[in-house]
Amino acid sequence: MDNQEPKAKSLAKALKVLSCFTSQEPVLGVTELAERIGVTKSNIHNILSTFTSMGYLDRRPDGRYTLGLKFLEYAFIINQNLGYPNAIYDIMQDTATLTGEIVYFGLPYGTNVLYLYVAHPKDRMGMLPYRDVLGLTSPFYCTGIGKAILAHMPEEEWMDHIPKHPAAYQPNTITDVSAILDDLRRTRMRGYSIDDIERDPNIRCAGVPVYNSHGKLVAGLSTAGPSMTMTDAKLIECARILQSAALRMRERIY
Repeated sequence: MDNQEPKAKSLAKALKVLSCFTSQEPVLGVTELAERIGVTKSNIHNILSTFTSMGYLDRRPDGRYTLGLKFLEYAFIINQNLGYPNAIYDIMQDTATLTGEIVYFGLPYGTNVLYLYVAHPKDRMGMLPYRDVLGLTSPFYCTGIGKAILAHMPEEEWMDHIPKHPAAYQPNTITDVSAILDDLRRTRMRGYSIDDIERDPNIRCAGVPVYNSHGKLVAGLSTAGPSMTMTDAKLIECARILQSAALRMRERIY
C-alpha cells in the first residue's frame, strides 16, 4: 500500500499539468508549468514529453505547449455517451429562431456551468457572433444558465456551488453572497433567471432549468442578446419560449 501512494501522487501531479491549460491560457511554456505545479524543470520535461508522445499535448515551434487533439477524441466519446445531441439540438434551433437570439445548453460542473451546445437563429447567422462553446465554463452565480440551474437545486446545496469570494466580472455582477442567495430565491419563485449584464459586457440573458423524464434536474437552457434590444419585455418573452423548449426536452431526455 505504501508503494502505491507516491505513484498516485505522481499521477495527480502529472494530471495537474493538463488542468493548467484553459481557454484564457491555451498555450504555456515549460517554466510557467514547472512553477505552477511546483516541480523542477527536469521533472516537468519528463511529464511533458510523455504527454506529447501520447497525443495529450502538442509542442509548438516556439517550445511552448498546448492541449493535443487526443482530447477532441475523448470529447466526442463523452458527448455521444451523454446522448443529448439527438435529443435536444433541433429544439435549440427552434428556440433560437423563435427568440431571434443565441441559445445555450449547459450542465452543472462544480461551481460552474459546462457549456455543451449553442444554436443560432438561421436568419441571423451573418449578424450574430459565432461561438463554439463546447467545454467552456462560467460561474453559476452570474450567468443566466447558471442561476437557473443553481436556483432549482436544494437550497442547502447552494453554498457548495458559490465561491467564497465571488469575482466581479462586470459592474453589475452580484458579489455579496447574501444578495446572490436572494437573487436565487427570486429566480426559483418566477421560474427563470436573469443575467443583467453580470458576466459579459452589454449582454442580458434569460435562463431556465432542464429536467429529464424522471424529474431530475440535469441541465440549463438560456438565451442571450445585446442589452439595447434585450428589454425586460423581451427577457420575459424569451423566458416563456425557453420554458416551452425545456418541457419538450424533458420528454426526450432519459
